[in-house]
Parts: sequence; structure tokens; C-alpha cells
Amino acid sequence: MSIALDTTVLCDISQDEEQEPRVTVRAESDDADLVARAKTGDVDAFELLVKRYRNEVFALAYHFVRNREQAWDVSQEVFIKAHHALARFRGDASFKTWLMRITANQCKDYLKKRRLETVSFDDSRLAENAPSHVLPPDRSLEAEEIGAAVQKALGKLSHKHRTAFILREFEGLSYEEMAGVMNCSIGTVMSRLHHARRKLQKGLTQMGFMGADS
Repeated sequence: MSIALDTTVLCDISQDEEQEPRVTVRAESDDADLVARAKTGDVDAFELLVKRYRNEVFALAYHFVRNREQAWDVSQEVFIKAHHALARFRGDASFKTWLMRITANQCKDYLKKRRLETVSFDDSRLAENAPSHVLPPDRSLEAEEIGAAVQKALGKLSHKHRTAFILREFEGLSYEEMAGVMNCSIGTVMSRLHHARRKLQKGLTQMGFMGADS
């Protein structure tokens, strides 16, 4: 099945106005119904799925690549891959979980391709891409420094440990949801998250942002 996907529905989440997809199905349709329609070649159904989850995909991609433009590129690739693989989606997990799994894997491939498994984040990039919050100058600088340190420490984690930390601490997923995204048991999820936190703490301690007994 080959469908021309209207990428206007993949607009940047930072934009104030959003393009509405050409919807011929009801917006309140559940994912299973939309997936079933999309499998038959219903472009509008798939575009509604894109609109429903583009923010979540972009946010997860951004937590990995830490750059809006790159996260946008990753998001487009995610939905293209999801569209091509839709016929193989059996519904063992929710569509969202399946989509988050594709996103995490796409981020891994993206970083590998650019030899960025160990990512170095400078303050200027963080300041440019981070959400805008108004803080007093001294607190703003402190938050920026801590944020840069956390991202640097995260960049040194393995992909599986980084994914566990991001899904739990940034995306707020439950252990069950994380297990679906990471395609492993809940016990493995908890183990990876534990090791991620320990390694992150060690990295921050070595950089002087945490005490050795924290």
C-alpha cells in the first residue's frame, strides 16, 4: 500500500496555528478504528492519528536529540516508518506505545548515524532550544548549568538506560507503558531505570553537582 501522506499535519508544536487534516472520519474515533481505516488506505484516518500523537512523538525525540529542527526531522521519519509498517501492526500493544517504540528506535539510529552516542550539549544550544521560563538571572544561570550537566550525563548513558530515564522522568510513563515501548518486562524496565539513575548520579557527582553521599 502506498499513500501520499500530507506532512502539513506534522507541523512544529511551537507554532501557534495548526493545519487541520482533511478529516472524513470522526475526530473522537478511537485508535483501533483509525488504524483499521488507515490499513485500508484511508489517508484521513492516518492523518488524524498523526495529529493526535505528533506532540508526544516530537517531545520524545527532542529529549533525545535536544534540537528542535532535528527532532522535527526525526518525527517525520517516525510517522513515515509507522505508515509503511502499519500493515504489520497487530495491536498487541496500544498504537501510542507502538509509535513511541518506533520513535525511540529512530532516535537511536539518528544519533548513531551522526556519531552522537555520546552527546555534548553546550549552554548556548540548551538556552536556544529549551522552553522559555522567566527566572531571576542568578537562578536562570544555575538552572542552565544544571540542565547542561544533566544532559551531558544523560548523553553518556547507553541507549537502553537513557531511554528508561527519559520515558519515566521526562515523559511520565508508567512501568507498564515503558515495558511496551522498550519491548521488555517490567522487571527489566525497573532494573534499567535503577541503573540509569545510579549512573546519572555518579556522572553529576563527578561534575560537582551532587555530593558523593547523595
